[in-house]
Amino acid sequence: MTRLSLLACAAIAPLALATPAFADDATPVAELIVTGEIAFRDRTETVAPTLSYGLEYFQRFEPLTAGDAMKRVPSVAFLSDVLESDGARLRGLDPGYTQILINGERVPGAGLDRSFFVDRIPAELIERIEVVRSASANRSGDAVAGALNIVLRDAQTLDGGYLRAGAIRLDDGRVRETLGGVWSGQVGPGRLLVGASLQGRRNPKLKTSWRYDEPGAALNDIELQTDTRNGTDYSFNAAYEVEVGGGDLELTGLFVRTDRREDEDSREYRAGRVQLSDLLTFNDNNVDITTDNWSLGAKFTREMLGGKTKFKLGGHVRQAGVIFWMA
Repeated sequence: MTRLSLLACAAIAPLALATPAFADDATPVAELIVTGEIAFRDRTETVAPTLSYGLEYFQRFEPLTAGDAMKRVPSVAFLSDVLESDGARLRGLDPGYTQILINGERVPGAGLDRSFFVDRIPAELIERIEVVRSASANRSGDAVAGALNIVLRDAQTLDGGYLRAGAIRLDDGRVRETLGGVWSGQVGPGRLLVGASLQGRRNPKLKTSWRYDEPGAALNDIELQTDTRNGTDYSFNAAYEVEVGGGDLELTGLFVRTDRREDEDSREYRAGRVQLSDLLTFNDNNVDITTDNWSLGAKFTREMLGGKTKFKLGGHVRQAGVIFWMA
């Protein structure tokens, strides 16, 4: 019995010696609060494996736009870092292999990679974001990596309305505004939901490059570059639901506009002397971009033939104007 006690004490002694000693000037913590619970992803009952992230998941992050919300979704990343969250990508593949849907319908993209500026959709209009993680025969080639479905609020999910107003101050001293509002209620025989937002967006960048002919050589030249993206996003959303002919008729509409100006200036100086006499080149590149997206749809749902039958009709229009000019 005594031998076992000695062995136990010998085993515990190293643990006691390894215990760190606190400094005399350390500030004790009076109270430690841990918030949050283990969050589990909601899996829908659809045939394709789909994860759903609702308002309760995003409220803790207080997103301003759909892009801010999607950045909080695991496995979603964005290729672009210039003002807008375009080029959404899943599983590390190019944005051309990730499909962007709004209410389950495709939207016209901004380029050959079919990317969509999701930042133009305010967070107030979002009900949930679904991640379809598997390709299937009923999806086109741009959904090889998966699909991101932005489900907007409908007239049945909100009773009343609210407004949001704020401002963002950037490092260069500029202040950009953000305004948004949503209202839903009974209008005639059905329910109507309308939402609108205005977002001022700005992304100033400063870049300095030192160039050498080879490692250890003298400084050859220096380049000073400024790149400022300044824009305003507008959006309007409406949905009307009414009972017609023993079924439910839903009319939806979505309009988003991006008005952006890109101002890029580059000055290159000889041997790193930043003065007018040593100026080698000066480039002033400016781009004005205006992009409009329209989406209109109608859906009729009715119980018939022993099940639920849906008829859908919709269309999307994209108009873009880009003007390049040099000062």
